[in-house]
Amino acid sequence: MENIEDETIAFAALVTQQLSALGENDIEYDRDAFVVRSGDLVLNLHNIFRETRELAPPERAARVSRFVGALRTASGSEPDWTSARQALRPVLRPNSFGLDASEPGVRLIARPAFPFVDEMVAIDLPDARSIVSHRSLERWGVTVDDVFTAARENLAALAVSTNLYEPGILHFVDNGDDYFASWPLVPGWLAGSGDGARPPVAFMPDVDTLIVAPGGDELEQIFEVVEEQYADAVRPISPQGYTVGEGGTVIPLDRSPAYRHLPAVQRARCGLAVTEYDAQARILNEMVERENEFTPYDIEPAYVGGVMYGNGDNGPYTLTVWGEGVEYLLPEADYVAFCRTDDDGDLERLFEVPFHIVATLIGLTPVPDLSPHRYEIREWPSPETLAQLEAAAVAL
Repeated sequence: MENIEDETIAFAALVTQQLSALGENDIEYDRDAFVVRSGDLVLNLHNIFRETRELAPPERAARVSRFVGALRTASGSEPDWTSARQALRPVLRPNSFGLDASEPGVRLIARPAFPFVDEMVAIDLPDARSIVSHRSLERWGVTVDDVFTAARENLAALAVSTNLYEPGILHFVDNGDDYFASWPLVPGWLAGSGDGARPPVAFMPDVDTLIVAPGGDELEQIFEVVEEQYADAVRPISPQGYTVGEGGTVIPLDRSPAYRHLPAVQRARCGLAVTEYDAQARILNEMVERENEFTPYDIEPAYVGGVMYGNGDNGPYTLTVWGEGVEYLLPEADYVAFCRTDDDGDLERLFEVPFHIVATLIGLTPVPDLSPHRYEIREWPSPETLAQLEAAAVAL
């Protein structure tokens, strides 16, 4: 089996071949950044590499050809700010989308929308759609806030007006022009949708789908459908449901007093956390394998801890492990399991502690600019702190 470096080199060669077939010259591959350049055209390969990794060679080549052609078209025709402003649309993407762009210029602008989900901005061109990067902001001479404000205004004009009261379930499937999955970002849109009697619940399992359902007993069945669609999606967003909170803000169901107790709600919350931390861990490990550092995070290599899914008497939960003698990039989970190796060399699980208590007793602070959050762990707790942690332990 090829290692990751061999795979990425072979993939970059495929992209280079496609660019050459389109007449591009002076093509350069930057192995450390995992980008291909040709003049002003910069192709960040991280996402398309992961999305096509499991495809058969002919299908992968076809997908790469479309990707290269679309970005080449978008790069060659990127409008100035006056023109671009009208073409901006907000889009939802999981935290891991664009995480591995190590060059400052090609990093995508993003801001938190929901837990594990970011809001980004697309340029909606006639034959292509590209995500706005910091390089675009430099060309336009505008701020991040300028871009997000313009995108939200454009979406509000595009979305079906509020007071969209219909009985039953509303199912929107995008053809590439409507940005349905972004509509809940429009202030007041979700609050004005649904059946008019029960609080509406929105689902965005992938970039092309929006489902709005009335809250109630049938949510369990909808969650099952959404979770399957999310798992099968090429470009997923979230398996969670979202509703309207105080002040009309859109919140995940696990933060709603009316829904947080439902097993399906907690299952989706935990599933999203596990999926996004797995994706982040894969990206961070690939960075270290290629570059021997967590580019662009100014920290030394450490073990990238994982998040596990658990199901106890009180429902689903997430769990991570902190082992003695290991340096970690510790993820944030519901609980931390403390472990050490016994005299026989076997792993001994000592106790489990709620994460918020661990963070307080240890004084954990997240690594800056890394989403979802991770915490740099270089030492095992002192005997005194370990005793405090054990006193706060819970039974799962």
